[in-house]
Amino acid sequence: MKLIHIFQRATDFGTFRSRDNFFSFALKCLFYIIPAIILGDYTDRTVKNSKTKRVLGNDTIYYILLQTFIIISTLYLILLFLSGYTSEFQLSLAGGFFIVLYFGIQTNYMDMIKDYTIED
Repeated sequence: MKLIHIFQRATDFGTFRSRDNFFSFALKCLFYIIPAIILGDYTDRTVKNSKTKRVLGNDTIYYILLQTFIIISTLYLILLFLSGYTSEFQLSLAGGFFIVLYFGIQTNYMDMIKDYTIED
């Protein structure tokens, strides 16, 4: 298969054309993995730095709400501008990769939620 066809199948978001070829599938997975890692890590680091500098005070709930707001905003902007890209979040393995990695890399978020719920 020609390189151009592999690339076309991998970038045809919202379809299952990448399943026809391993290299198309692998490339499509990379198109979901890389942004998920970058966005998730950037979100987590930003909130962690804000918490370290105590921008919103000492209460953890404010940082949990801030990160939740950033997550919702990011997903909404992706949905708004890249609807074909987001249509695969629930329909394909490559799209599922995005969700798993985007939330999985935000370990500070999970730690804050655990700490807040245990503090009672």
